[in-house]
Amino acid sequence: MLDEALEQIVHEGPWTVEETCRAFEVRAQQMHESLSPRQLARWMRGDVGQARPVAQRVAEAFWGHRFEVLLGSPQELSEFEHRSGTAAPGLSVDVESLEAAAVMAAHESFEHAARIAGTVDSDDISLLQESVLELARGYQTKPPLQLLTEARHIRNVAYLLLDKTRRPAQTSELYQVAGQACGLLSVVAFDLARWDAAEEQARSARTYAELIGDADLEAWSRGTQALIANWRGQSRRAIDLIASSIDNAPAGVSTARLRAIEARAWAELGRPDQVKESLRLADVEMEQPRDNELYGAKGGEFGWGASRHAACAGTALLTVGQGESAVTRISDAIALVSEDPLGGLEPARAQVDLATAELLAGRLDASVDALDTVWPIPAPHRRHGITGRMEQLARRLTGRDWRETSEAVDLRDQIEVFNAEAVSRLALPSA
Repeated sequence: MLDEALEQIVHEGPWTVEETCRAFEVRAQQMHESLSPRQLARWMRGDVGQARPVAQRVAEAFWGHRFEVLLGSPQELSEFEHRSGTAAPGLSVDVESLEAAAVMAAHESFEHAARIAGTVDSDDISLLQESVLELARGYQTKPPLQLLTEARHIRNVAYLLLDKTRRPAQTSELYQVAGQACGLLSVVAFDLARWDAAEEQARSARTYAELIGDADLEAWSRGTQALIANWRGQSRRAIDLIASSIDNAPAGVSTARLRAIEARAWAELGRPDQVKESLRLADVEMEQPRDNELYGAKGGEFGWGASRHAACAGTALLTVGQGESAVTRISDAIALVSEDPLGGLEPARAQVDLATAELLAGRLDASVDALDTVWPIPAPHRRHGITGRMEQLARRLTGRDWRETSEAVDLRDQIEVFNAEAVSRLALPSA
């Protein structure tokens, strides 16, 4: 007879103890917690000792019951479910954890196969190339910590294969994959507000790009470095990074992205004339023919489609206080998303900027309405690009025009809760 409720849940579930620990690990990554088979076995016996509070919270989220209920008898669990209407044992593990555990296992198999293989198979390189493009295109649909795992896997396999080949063509392809993976890792670190890590990954991506002469990846990496610098309050450095890159950047979307980021840096420095000129140059580049799939309108996080371009311009205009112009450009960006689904724009960022622009234009009700689609975003998906913008909006709500308005006070409170939930789910240990 099973003495503990948790023991019954595990034994009646679809996984072994080791598989359960793997799935638990996926959920626990968001709280920097882990569970070993030995620890799970102790819990199943009811021997918890000094179980850390964070471990208890992860267990509660993973199995869907309070920790003390999990450690009670199966009869007590049945009575609790009857009173509370909760799911039956073993059915509360969410599909996301199940899928992530399966992906993690597949990654481990691929990495081991790459490690023991005697030669580099061109099919493995093709798979990595497809994987990095798929990850870039699906970037906005996955939480940062899952993206961190997947991008690291792609990079690590590229490293393993690089150690096994001396063929120039394969080496060049693998350096490109490694550079693209580092680029995505830079964006993930940015989304987690880990600035030093984001900068280091962007520099690594640029190094690989320079090594193989990939001008588009080099321009993208430089632009990402400038974007990171701008968010860190280093706008003058961002300008310098753009200036050192612009002459060698391919014409079209790669240069347009650099100019748009430059406009945002000038905006932070309070230079509206320079903002206008940078945006003019960026718009001219967007009119160039687009034949680059990865860095154009179909590249996902690497891409720079019409919607993302308009949103970036709107952010620059917003920063220099041009509320009505910002509303126009950001509204255009949001309207273009349906025609530009792989252009790289995360609509929620544009919605928060629109809310701020409407507030700047004196329309609090419109500002509130713009956030309707932002509030439901699950906490693990609330990237810094969203929470940082929400924080900026909250600061504007403390201005003289809105400070004493009850609706503005309520909105500030909502933003505080929204961001606090994100921090609690994305908390990582200090580097």
